[in-house]
Amino acid sequence: MLDHYDMLMLKIDGKKTAADFRKEFNLAFPFLKVDFFKRTPSKKDSIKLTPVQPGTVLGNTEPMEITGGTSVKELREIIDSRLGFASLVYRKSGNIWIEISLTDDWSLDRQNHEAEQMN
Repeated sequence: MLDHYDMLMLKIDGKKTAADFRKEFNLAFPFLKVDFFKRTPSKKDSIKLTPVQPGTVLGNTEPMEITGGTSVKELREIIDSRLGFASLVYRKSGNIWIEISLTDDWSLDRQNHEAEQMN
């Protein structure tokens, strides 16, 4: 487990796919996972979220610095502002993945640690 001061640097270099990002993220936080979604206009004033395919190239952007101290909310904001995708972050609970929403102000380290304790 990363501690609060260790740095995980996820670099999006124009060749990295959604699957690559997920794999690197999961290596650092084995009890968490992240999914990406494209926003597409839908019926009157609504937006449809469509899952991003694993082979989708995430684009060219500056490196994203994510630490164990980064909150889930901050991670989602980084993905939105840097990559233009909506995202959901999940915590493992037994054999299922639960979307993190009520505790999105917790750090990734804390989320991962809490999930590890439940498994």
